[in-house]
Amino acid sequence: MAVPKTPVPMPDALRHYWTMWNEPDLDRVRHHLDLAVSVDFVFADPMHFDTGRDALEDNVRTLRTNKPHYRLAIASELDVQNNCYRYEWHLLRKHRFLMRGFDVVQINTGGQLARVDGFFGDLLPITDSDSGIPDFLRTRDST
Repeated sequence: MAVPKTPVPMPDALRHYWTMWNEPDLDRVRHHLDLAVSVDFVFADPMHFDTGRDALEDNVRTLRTNKPHYRLAIASELDVQNNCYRYEWHLLRKHRFLMRGFDVVQINTGGQLARVDGFFGDLLPITDSDSGIPDFLRTRDST
């Protein structure tokens, strides 16, 4: 059963977080970062595990320096429950699609991001019995 959704407004911290990733002026990255994330922030994706603002700043600066024509764009509405947000994003280079992913973001009681867990690509469907998922837990076609 589908639950009707209404658009969720973007929290200021999340707006600063995304602005930071796309900021062409490296001198402004820290400004957005300080407004976006807590001092004990955790960032985890398949390529990085950063703890704290300084580690995330290094990650962002490396991306902006090595790939200045890359842009990260939010590609779905935000979904929220219990101070956790999820959304799809796309990585673009000069308006060309490179990759998709999704984030799960936890916001603390102070309104800052406490943790971002990013995933790359689409989830794969179960294709065979060797997947490690027991048969009784799999979706069955009702037709």
